[in-house]
Amino acid sequence: MVFETIQDMLCQCLGCDPSRVAPDTVLLEDLECTAEDLDDVLLGVEEEYGVAVPDGFLTPRVTVADLVRLVEEAL
Repeated sequence: MVFETIQDMLCQCLGCDPSRVAPDTVLLEDLECTAEDLDDVLLGVEEEYGVAVPDGFLTPRVTVADLVRLVEEAL
């Protein structure tokens, strides 16, 4: 359920097809977006789940699965 919600958020914010968003998708590289592009997604995750995304979380190699794991561990 968390994966699907995050996938939806990414697709809505970035305008990408859901088939491009898999657990092993690297957020910055595979989705060809900038850290600024993902600010809305991370804010949405924080609001949806009440989870604070730590500063420095968004590294060049962070994947969708990393974001899902962060949320699931905090719930």
